[in-house]
Amino acid sequence: MAEQARELVFQTSGLEYAALSWGEVGQPVILALHGWLDNALSFSRLGPLLAGYRVVAVDLSGHGHSAHRSLDSTYHIWDDLPQLVDIVNALGGEQITLLGHSRGASVATLLAAALADRCNKLVLIDGFLPAFGDDKNGAHQLERFVSERRKYLSRSTRIFKSIDEFSERREQYGFSRDSAQQLAPRALEIVPEGFRLRSDPRLFATSAVYLNAVQRRQLYEQLTPSVLSIIAKDGLLTQVASAETLLEQMSEYLFDYQSIVIEGSHHLHMEEASVDGVASAVLAFLTTQQQRQDGR
Repeated sequence: MAEQARELVFQTSGLEYAALSWGEVGQPVILALHGWLDNALSFSRLGPLLAGYRVVAVDLSGHGHSAHRSLDSTYHIWDDLPQLVDIVNALGGEQITLLGHSRGASVATLLAAALADRCNKLVLIDGFLPAFGDDKNGAHQLERFVSERRKYLSRSTRIFKSIDEFSERREQYGFSRDSAQQLAPRALEIVPEGFRLRSDPRLFATSAVYLNAVQRRQLYEQLTPSVLSIIAKDGLLTQVASAETLLEQMSEYLFDYQSIVIEGSHHLHMEEASVDGVASAVLAFLTTQQQRQDGR
């Protein structure tokens, strides 16, 4: 039987961040960051398998049980960084391992840069710094950002008649029915009309700006942690045309980088058939890196 998760709450910058944890206080900490429109329950299968570590999976702002950002704020991939640094400080310890999936992998990479030497290991699950803006007109992007921000600020809350309806909707974003239902307890709130989607509609809006190629290179070259990239064989990184080039850049720019391909979809860390392989890869990476640091 899987270990029961413990509920945690962090207060920072006037925002409340909810989280789930597995493992014991005093064990080395892995801070886990979920993907777009997911929540901390995306690590409910992987977290208990990472024996010997305290895995803390946070609902990023606007997701799950965490607070929505104020109406004058945005949801760029760097907007959570100050609060996540506060959470790292609250968790204690001299160093921390970061683990991120998809959008969470982008956030984890930026957080590793912000933490500098305090992050010594970084695990990216089917994700990296995106290159969405490389072929976009910057002025047009700002125009689109303002337009979409207005659109999603006025969008009414989404209500589903059932969890099955929610799951069917999530399948349109590449989820399996099982994975969608894993997220449902933190993604939905029961209301008289049915099940209200908790996530902030502004998460659908485009970013005002994107990191360019020079900025991505600078970030990668400044990262000090050892990096493991877990690539899903049937995941997002095998479907995006630019992914191969971006992975090659990671290999070139990061000083200590390795990758592994594992059978599964984009959400392979949530899938019963592939989560054991993900856990084994993560534990082997962490053990090897710790032995190197200890000089063994």
